[in-house]
Amino acid sequence: MAKKKPARKKKSKSAPKKRPVAAKKRPAAKKKLAAKKKPASKKKLAKKPTKRLATKPAKKPATKPAKRPTKVQRPKPQPGSPESDWLLSLRSAVEATGPDFSAFLAGLGASGWEHADSPELAGLEQWATELARTDLRAALGALVRTARYGLPIILERGGLGLDGMGFRASEPSADGAPVETQIELAAAWLDAPDQAHAEAVRAGNDPARQLQIWDEDLRPNDERAHWWYQDVGQCCGYAITRTSGSPNGGSYYTWPPETCVGRGLVLAVRGLRDGSASVGKILADVRAALVA
Repeated sequence: MAKKKPARKKKSKSAPKKRPVAAKKRPAAKKKLAAKKKPASKKKLAKKPTKRLATKPAKKPATKPAKRPTKVQRPKPQPGSPESDWLLSLRSAVEATGPDFSAFLAGLGASGWEHADSPELAGLEQWATELARTDLRAALGALVRTARYGLPIILERGGLGLDGMGFRASEPSADGAPVETQIELAAAWLDAPDQAHAEAVRAGNDPARQLQIWDEDLRPNDERAHWWYQDVGQCCGYAITRTSGSPNGGSYYTWPPETCVGRGLVLAVRGLRDGSASVGKILADVRAALVA
């Protein structure tokens, strides 16, 4: 009966064997501490300077090329010729007439448009028309410069009677752009005779004006000579947009460009002939404006 004692010893030996298993969890806690993402934070800090360096050089080349094309495109409207070519040609043509512009024009013995009602005006029409056949820009430059010279004069003379009548650029106009705007659109085309400026001129023209200032119902006498400028801007515009036609037509809607120039100059000078100055004096002042 005393042989059962060894069975109790086996129970005591099995209980302590479980303690080392619970103690093995400490290395796992060390792994958690070691698993902290400290190196990852260092990588984020390292990326910041790379982003800054990438953005700074990217902005500099983007702004410089944008400015260069605008400078190069300025001479493109007139390839192969400076912007002042038409003005040099005009000055040369005027100086070739001698110091007395009026006497030269009257000496041509011209006879043309019925509204060029003096030897000087008939000569002016012929001179400008012939110049336009060889150099349209120079001849149109003569018309534009004369119109720019004369417009402030006729606005002052017309006074309140011209207010709201479509002469000033600041006023609304039912028949195309105002006269002043039409003249300036033609001046812009002279320096850049490209498609964009030609379309701007076309948009400023009145394509369906029923009466012109020289028609019997509208034709002014010398006391109201400023009204001749009503169609000066139209002549400027159609000298650019017209490519052919006949001088026998009734208006700039059918005239060729050189006729628009020649007769436009007649209108611009007649608009200054209010009786207070002779045609010779007016043409002397016009000559000075052309060669200035």
